[in-house]
Amino acid sequence: MNRWLSGLVVALGVTIGSRAQTPVSDLQLLADRDFQNSAVFAQYRRAGNSQRPVQYRQRSWVARYNPVSLVLKGSLLGYQRLMSQQLARNCPYQITCSNFSKLAIERYGLVKGVFMSADRIMRCNRIGLLDVPAVDLNPADGTIIDSLSRYQ
Repeated sequence: MNRWLSGLVVALGVTIGSRAQTPVSDLQLLADRDFQNSAVFAQYRRAGNSQRPVQYRQRSWVARYNPVSLVLKGSLLGYQRLMSQQLARNCPYQITCSNFSKLAIERYGLVKGVFMSADRIMRCNRIGLLDVPAVDLNPADGTIIDSLSRYQ
């Protein structure tokens, strides 16, 4: 029992004493990064992409303050402003998947918009990009054009 306890104390001491990362805090790392003007994040400033929250056609107070609607809007906005910028990959589409989701939900409603978003997200991988016709590529920047008008 004493050997086990002494081994635990030594392991705990080594774990506390060693550092796997530099002592710079995560908040300091985020403060040093320029998310708005960096060339790394230029894909988020393409035409068709916006940071505004989802807006619905109905202007009644029931539609505006519906809990499901508020959770959906908040999750999309939170993903765009917090999580999406932390991911280290380039979007192959001209309109990013989160902006496509916003536009689909605004235009076609919650149910059809969510299904369209799921279809788009499932195609947003390396295997799905193997079968893209040349007609769908933007010649200026090489991104894939996938407009909502195809889904009517």
